[in-house]
Amino acid sequence: MKRIARALTKTEIRASLAWFNWNVSLRGVFETICGGTTMVFVAFAMAIGVPQDAMGYFSAIISCACIVQLLSLPLISRVRKRKRLILGLALIEPLLLILVVMLTPVLPPVLRPLSLGIAVFLAAACLHLTRPFADDWLATTIPSGLRGRYIGRRVRFSSIAIIAATLAVGSAVEVLGKANKTGLAALLITGALFGLVAALTLTRATMPVQHAPEPFNPGDLRAVMCTRSFGRLLAGTLLFNLPFFFACAYYQVFNLEILKMRPWLIACMGVGYLIVRLLLTPWFGGICDRIGPRRLLWITGPIYSAFFLCFPFAATGRVWPIIFAWAFVAVADGITAVAAPAALYGSIPAQGARPAYFAVYNLANLGCFAIGGILAVPLLRLLQSVHWAWGSANLGGYHLFYAICGLVMLPCTAAVVLIPDHRADMVSASQGKGATA
Repeated sequence: MKRIARALTKTEIRASLAWFNWNVSLRGVFETICGGTTMVFVAFAMAIGVPQDAMGYFSAIISCACIVQLLSLPLISRVRKRKRLILGLALIEPLLLILVVMLTPVLPPVLRPLSLGIAVFLAAACLHLTRPFADDWLATTIPSGLRGRYIGRRVRFSSIAIIAATLAVGSAVEVLGKANKTGLAALLITGALFGLVAALTLTRATMPVQHAPEPFNPGDLRAVMCTRSFGRLLAGTLLFNLPFFFACAYYQVFNLEILKMRPWLIACMGVGYLIVRLLLTPWFGGICDRIGPRRLLWITGPIYSAFFLCFPFAATGRVWPIIFAWAFVAVADGITAVAAPAALYGSIPAQGARPAYFAVYNLANLGCFAIGGILAVPLLRLLQSVHWAWGSANLGGYHLFYAICGLVMLPCTAAVVLIPDHRADMVSASQGKGATA
């Protein structure tokens, strides 16, 4: 029996957007503690015997799990009760992580990295399977004229939760020690509990009723790639993010092992970064609605380049360049947190197999992170034999690695020109805006 399509009422929109804020905030705590590149996860992985240079493989594992999304899309796109699918997989992810983190410390040392890698892959696969439908759910719920402002408010709520989690984690790791396998496992389990609660908040959000689910077929991919605005957005995003595909997996390795920073200092640095982003992001949201995402993104490229180029000047006992770098890069990340989703949502047609667009976007980005993580491992090992002194900078392998990222970022900034400007659409849509959370 077909269901009758029905748009959400203003009350349902307000309530759903509010519960989406709760979800992203609680999930922010989960990802702050349990994410594959976080301080707790990296410390736990190295404590059970994973070499520091190999952390790029874990980043690649997380990203490679996105292939499950594409392979399963023809099947899961036929699921009628998509809300139930999203909730079920969102609950499995933290439950699986709890189970494996409890078992890993008691396994033989040779099996521990393998066990953790399998758990990371399966947990990430659960997340990737839900992303096309969860992103479509959020995108269709936000009134088009309020995209920038709502996303800015959403980032503000999640930033508050992440700040609290970062301070708590920094204190906990400082007390437990970064080599305490049992203590770090307990922290990961605590973070996973927040992931469970985050999933449960979605039970209160309302999903728009459709006539029937749009089944996925290979022709959808052809339609996706033939959508000019989306193709430009995807190409621009991948080119712009090129240095990050290599760099992101090693931030905490650099802090913990190269600079020998105390966990509490790393936490305070993260909180400073989050506070700057928290204060600026809502303001950027309003600007994004007025001038469009592309103009805002032009500002971020030089900031990201300067961020990477601060790494070579940091060393054990001289950490102020890295603290300064994370303080000012928060401005660029605040812009990106608002402008990138707004550009994505504006590039996808209102009708058709919308989840296929989100699937292709996620697959392309995560696939590039997987490739970058794998290629970063031999690159770093090659650079380990290089040492170069220049003024106050004493450049080792990791310093040179981030210096290269900074230099590559400069030409990558030009990729912003490919991102469509939806300012005109947003301005006209804002005249009929309905509700906000």
